[in-house]
Amino acid sequence: MHPWQELTRDSGLTLHGPLAMAMDVAALQADFATLDRDLPAEARGSFGGTNGWTSVPLLDRRLEGAPVAMPALAMMPSVAALLARADWRVRASYLLRQGPGEILKWHYDGQALHLAEARILIPIAVPPAAVTWIGHEAAAYPPGQAWAGDFSIPHQVENPAPEQRVVLALDVDATPALARLFPPALSAEPPRRIQLAQECCNLVRAWRVSGQE
Repeated sequence: MHPWQELTRDSGLTLHGPLAMAMDVAALQADFATLDRDLPAEARGSFGGTNGWTSVPLLDRRLEGAPVAMPALAMMPSVAALLARADWRVRASYLLRQGPGEILKWHYDGQALHLAEARILIPIAVPPAAVTWIGHEAAAYPPGQAWAGDFSIPHQVENPAPEQRVVLALDVDATPALARLFPPALSAEPPRRIQLAQECCNLVRAWRVSGQE
């Protein structure tokens, strides 16, 4: 166990939890199958992955003004309906793909329910062995079960399986109404969470500098 995992274990804080909202997983999977078959290569972005495409933007973030719908969104009507919900404001949305045997190593982001923006993940195709570590907690949700985590805490995404992992990501404003759709413990004690994230991220930075990564 890494030092930052020991910190999160000892903190007693909840680091991930499910969204209390029903999703039509069959529609999501059918739409993705159509997109994966028909979307041209130039519409598929990459975040540096070496095993095929790793990202398809559906709703592209803008520094100013409303986000922009991308061509791929028209191929996923189930997602378009989800983005149009009146009870949240979506800043960006992507299909994230992790290839077989790949690991997205320990990193951290400024997204959590107690911060300005949260990330909601909806698994579409997830091998049973795939897991996201958030600190010491392992998150593995089935297809169609939306969830969020405290991604200000160091996390690592692992897919040891021979199949790809595909997840829909929504970056949304973190409002009290959104937090109420998740277990209350996931957004509890913001000051302590902020302090914990700082300590954990410092440990990750030191780990990288030491060459242990």
